[in-house]
Amino acid sequence: MSTSDRPSTKSWLVLWLVLAAAGCAVWLYLLNGADEARVWRALLVNFLFFTPLSAGLVVWPAIVATCNGKWHHPVERPANSAIAFALPSLVTLLILWWGSARWSPWNGVNHHQGAWLHPGFLFGRDLAVLLLFWGLALYHLRAKRKGEAARSGAVLVLVYCLAFSLIGFDLVMALDPLWHSNLAGGYFFISGLYIAMTCWALLSAWHPEAGPDQLHDLGKLTVAFSLMTTYLMYAHLLPFWYENLPREIRFLLPRMHAPEWRPLSFFLLGLVYFGPLVLLLPIRTKRSRVALGTVAFIVLCGLWLERWWLVAPTFDPMAHLGLAELSLAAGFAGILGLGMLGARKSGGAP
Repeated sequence: MSTSDRPSTKSWLVLWLVLAAAGCAVWLYLLNGADEARVWRALLVNFLFFTPLSAGLVVWPAIVATCNGKWHHPVERPANSAIAFALPSLVTLLILWWGSARWSPWNGVNHHQGAWLHPGFLFGRDLAVLLLFWGLALYHLRAKRKGEAARSGAVLVLVYCLAFSLIGFDLVMALDPLWHSNLAGGYFFISGLYIAMTCWALLSAWHPEAGPDQLHDLGKLTVAFSLMTTYLMYAHLLPFWYENLPREIRFLLPRMHAPEWRPLSFFLLGLVYFGPLVLLLPIRTKRSRVALGTVAFIVLCGLWLERWWLVAPTFDPMAHLGLAELSLAAGFAGILGLGMLGARKSGGAP
C-alpha cells in the first residue's frame, strides 16, 4: 500500500472520535438495563485486552533493545505512542473498583483466601502496580530521548512481567475464588505480549518507514509468541485433565464441555494458538504489508475473543456476545487510537 493510498490524519481522527464517543455512549446506556453485571464485566474484558496491549507495545522496543537488537528503530515510534493509554487504563481500573459491588464475586463474601480477596486490597494492589508500571514506562521513554534507557528498559520488562502476572491472578483467576492455577499469571503476561506484538505488526504494516526486513522480524515474533502462548495454555490445561482435581477443572469444564462454549474454544485453538504458525509460515507473507496486516488484524480480533473467553464462561453457561462487549471494544479502540495519534503528532513518543 502506497503512502498516498493511506487515509489522512484527519480521517483517522474522525474515525477514532466516532468510535470512542459512540462506543462509550452505548455502554453507558446499556448500564441501566436488566443485565447490569454482564455490562460491567464487558468493561473488565476490554480492560484485560487493551491494557496489556498498550503496555506491551511500550515494552516491546525495550525488549528488543535489551537483547541488543537494532532492527526495530524505524517502527518503534508507533509502539511507544501507546503510552497515551496510561491514563485511560488507570481510570478504567478505578471505575471497575468503584462498581465492583455490582459485578464482582468478592463483594460481601468471605472466601477462604481471607483479606487477599477483599475488593479494597485486590484493586488497591492492582492499581499500585499499574501506577508503578506506567510511571516507569514514562521515565523510560524520557530517558530514551537522552540516550540513557539501557537500564530502565530492562527494569521495565521485569516490572511488566510482575505487574501483569498479578493482574492475571487477581482479575482472571480470582473471578472464580475456588479455582487455583500457578500458571494463570504467567499465561496472562505472555499472552499480553502476544497481543501487543500482533498489534505492533498491524501498526507497522501501515507505517511508511517499515521495510520488508522489519515486517519479517515482526511476523517471526508473532509466530514465536503465538507458540509460547499455546505452550503455556497447554501446560495450563494438561494437569487439569490428568489430575482431575475439582478445584482445577472448574476452568476446563465450562470451556471444553459446555455445548455453548466448546465451539469457541476450538475456534480459538485454530485461530489464536495455531493460526499464525500456518498463516505466517511463508516468508513472502511476513514481508508483505497487506498479508501481514491482514493476518495481524484477524488474529488480534481472535485475541479479543480469547479475553472474553477467559472471563465470561465463569459467570454465564451461555455464550452471550453482543452490544455490551462490542460497543466498549469500539470505544476503547477509539480512545487508544486518539491517544496514539495525539502522542505521535505532539512528538511525545520517541
